[in-house]
Amino acid sequence: MVQPSTGDGAGQSREASSKKAIARIGIVLILLSGLLWFSLFAIPFLPLTVVQKAALAGGVFAGVQVAWWSGAAMAGPQLVARLKSWRKNGRQASDATDDSSDE
Repeated sequence: MVQPSTGDGAGQSREASSKKAIARIGIVLILLSGLLWFSLFAIPFLPLTVVQKAALAGGVFAGVQVAWWSGAAMAGPQLVARLKSWRKNGRQASDATDDSSDE
């Protein structure tokens, strides 16, 4: 049930805090997707059949995608742009070190 705003700003602060909570959940989902991504590397070493390993890897990969995209939608486009710029800047920095080692 939605209560009308009293004009004292209490409704706005509740809305802002709920947006922050949703953004934090989105960040947690993005971090979870990273953990799931790295867990893919352990699957070949599990004592399972090849079919079970393939099914588990497919399920984990689907979980990674769901966690990333839902987290990105919740955290907002600004956070996703920041994450992408960090990745891009990291690549540029590694390219610069690679170029200097060629001399």
